[in-house]
Amino acid sequence: LPTWCHIGVPMKAYHKTKDKCLQNTHKSQAIKNMIKISKRLTDIRNNSQRHLPCKDCTCQPCRKDRQARCINLHKCAANAREILSKIAPKYDTRTKPKKDELSLTHRRREKNTQAHQSRNREILFDPTTMIRTSLKDCFRIFI
Repeated sequence: LPTWCHIGVPMKAYHKTKDKCLQNTHKSQAIKNMIKISKRLTDIRNNSQRHLPCKDCTCQPCRKDRQARCINLHKCAANAREILSKIAPKYDTRTKPKKDELSLTHRRREKNTQAHQSRNREILFDPTTMIRTSLKDCFRIFI
């Protein structure tokens, strides 16, 4: 999903001067880039190379961004986190979608399997069916 002018982020979330470095230096055009940038604020996997909240942090991602001419790495990461926090839950890729109660129960799935095998009974439509082979396999016509 695009970062700038995202449908799930209110327009007041963007600041022209604060976001300039994220757009130009970090080249964060997608939400996944913003997540990667903001992740350094909470990433504690490598204790020796941990991110420090200052301009002169020595962690690996900050060193890489410093070479790209970023002035204040921590400020950019905090700004990215702020923008991500303002994404509406409906559009936030980091949260799980709400259960819609449309999925078939285990018993109904078994009945569908039996009806499919016997070919003489009705099959109840399952809206959670996903086909990931090709786009043409995703469309179905019901008569």
